[in-house]
Amino acid sequence: MKRAIVLVFLAAVLLTGVEVFAQDQASGREQIQTLTIPILKVYPHRLGYKVVYNRTDLYPTVAYLPGRWFTAAAGKGEIMYSEHPSVPYMTIIWQNNEFDHVRLVVHTDRTHRSWGALPSDADLREEFQVETLDLQF
Repeated sequence: MKRAIVLVFLAAVLLTGVEVFAQDQASGREQIQTLTIPILKVYPHRLGYKVVYNRTDLYPTVAYLPGRWFTAAAGKGEIMYSEHPSVPYMTIIWQNNEFDHVRLVVHTDRTHRSWGALPSDADLREEFQVETLDLQF
């Protein structure tokens, strides 16, 4: 059973892949790249979101998304809520090979198994002091 779950997850990761929309740089047009990554767990925190996802070698990895990214107009993040079976996932967008923003798509119901809870006394100030998203694949 565990092997089947791992194989299904690996197939999902491989199928999402990198969507590349490359345009001619010589003509001054922008190059936009996106990557959609399935999420294992999302932990809300007063400073942002701790996101756990699997790398391509199926080891869990953590990304910290500061809350200020999701509140500022034209910020670096947006959050969307859905009850679709594909959630949770995040889509990362790069413009001209530089991180532009992240779209976090999470389940509407906070009791869903994809939501977690961090200890209230967890001091994560340093982890949320990031200016760009540097993911491990």
